[in-house]
Amino acid sequence: MLAKAHSLLLARFTEREIFTRFAGSTLGFLWALLGPLLLLGIYSFVFGQLFQQRQGDLGTDSYTLFVAIALWPWMMFSDGVLRSMQSIHTNAALVKKVAFPHLLLVLAANNSVFLVHLAGYVAVLVVLTLAGARIDLAGIPVVVIGIMTLYLFSLAMGAILAAMQTLLRDVEQAVAPAMMMLYYLTPVLYPITLIPPAYRHWLSWNPLAYVMQRMREGLLLGSGLQWLDLGVLLAAAIAASLGIAFFTRLSPYFEDFL
Repeated sequence: MLAKAHSLLLARFTEREIFTRFAGSTLGFLWALLGPLLLLGIYSFVFGQLFQQRQGDLGTDSYTLFVAIALWPWMMFSDGVLRSMQSIHTNAALVKKVAFPHLLLVLAANNSVFLVHLAGYVAVLVVLTLAGARIDLAGIPVVVIGIMTLYLFSLAMGAILAAMQTLLRDVEQAVAPAMMMLYYLTPVLYPITLIPPAYRHWLSWNPLAYVMQRMREGLLLGSGLQWLDLGVLLAAAIAASLGIAFFTRLSPYFEDFL
């Protein structure tokens, strides 16, 4: 557990991450909602209207709702990884001048992303519900566990990549296309039933696919928690522990490479 002083420092770092992200912009925090909403609108038009015949089994009449349920969690994960990866370089001057646990910067970056996108996620689901979309509130526990799982996986990858990016500048160049590939290999824009059965089993190697599927089952079908949900959460916790251990092992050498 973090010491009390470190917990307060983490809170301040998280607050700073949130405010500096939107500092100087006219609309401020609204950009965190407008950007994803624009993507949601584009996806709804292209795939919901132009390619409607290829949607497959969505579990709902609204393709917009179908995409929204997974789009914001995906952005929590992907933005969390990317901002965590950049957190040490972004705060290089602070790392070189002040002695403190460098992991706090990674945690603050990840925390800020999840808090911002979580607020947008709740807002969008409320608006869609008021517009007539059918959301089953019985699935909220599944969504909560899913977001916790994504947070831990994001922290695991972010911590590892933050350490590697500090020592090897080429890491960032490789991560962007890798995240794009992972995005299309995760059923965010399409239902898992659209994947041919011969290839569908490969998605079992992608825990994000499982989380997205379960969150949709929760909010669209009212599915309750399953033991496997907790098993994936435990796997994410183990991954986060390993990522933090890797980061902590390399942390003393950061100043020499910044």
